[in-house]
Amino acid sequence: MLVKVPKESVEEFLDKLRERVYGYNTKIKDYGVYLKPYHIVYKKEKKYIYIGKYWYKIMKVNGKLKWIYLGRNKPIGEMPDPPSLVNFTIVMEGNTYILDERMLNQIVRHELLY
Repeated sequence: MLVKVPKESVEEFLDKLRERVYGYNTKIKDYGVYLKPYHIVYKKEKKYIYIGKYWYKIMKVNGKLKWIYLGRNKPIGEMPDPPSLVNFTIVMEGNTYILDERMLNQIVRHELLY
């Protein structure tokens, strides 16, 4: 069942998610890859936030930084394991976020993080 959630609550969750993933990225900086915790797509006046593991490598091309997508699986086997994340989608319509009630319950209990 889909439920509406206040914008502030989802943004607080995203802040905590970013903080934990950025801490992990600090640990793995010597490998030259980065984990992004979500991907945002705008379509037909809606904002879709896809939560999951998105691996990137940063390269310089013509003096500019480019993020090169590597996939959803850990690209280097000997790296430490990333934080556990369940894949799910959050949709934003206006100032209201919509997500699956089961995912909301897991977010509230912090089961999606570590």
